[in-house]
Amino acid sequence: MHVTILTLFPNVFPGSLGVSLIGKALEEGVFTLDIVDLKKFSIKGGRVDGPPCGGGCGMLLSPEVLEAALASLPSPISSGERKFIYPSPRGELLSQKIAYNLSKLQDIVILCGRYEGIDARILEKYSFVEMSVGDYVLMGGEVAAMALIEASVRLIPGVVGAPDSLREDSFVVSSAPLLEYPQYTHPVQWNEYSVPPVLLSGHHEAIHQWRLAEARTITRTQRPDLWNQYVARALGE
Repeated sequence: MHVTILTLFPNVFPGSLGVSLIGKALEEGVFTLDIVDLKKFSIKGGRVDGPPCGGGCGMLLSPEVLEAALASLPSPISSGERKFIYPSPRGELLSQKIAYNLSKLQDIVILCGRYEGIDARILEKYSFVEMSVGDYVLMGGEVAAMALIEASVRLIPGVVGAPDSLREDSFVVSSAPLLEYPQYTHPVQWNEYSVPPVLLSGHHEAIHQWRLAEARTITRTQRPDLWNQYVARALGE
């Protein structure tokens, strides 16, 4: 996977993408990062933005600056599709399914907005897909870009040392949209808290059933929206 990041703050990267297993994958070339500094394409006295037409607060990144930056990109590394992504609160919410689909791509371009955003004509011309990492607003798209990349790269075969752990992630527990069950390690007794006895029983089916029950309970109480999806799937709706 080759990922190109367009940003006003290139020093933010690789950030969290340069540590632990994700950092190892970057070092080994499982995925590559190309960081494009938008300030290098500034116009009219070094400006990269302008006021919104029709009035309003803040500034928008200029379509001229963004087009120049996009035009500077080399041709796609393969004959496959180049995916253009714009992190935005109004986009489709990032999910495990979307992360899995992104992990199959070879060429991704992520445009990080700043200030009040970007000129909408760029989104239209380059067919950007808007994608959200949650119902909140960040100062820019850099943190969201790192979340998108990390969620996707960890699903590339070989990045996570124990592939079985991916099958027990939240949202994929038992191939259903459930949150992950609680996890425990040693010591068995810590202060007044104990590891649930079933996890020490060695009875694999009992452990599986306990974990599934815990996942159901946590999902039902903390994410009713996911619980409703789980129930609908169980009923075959």
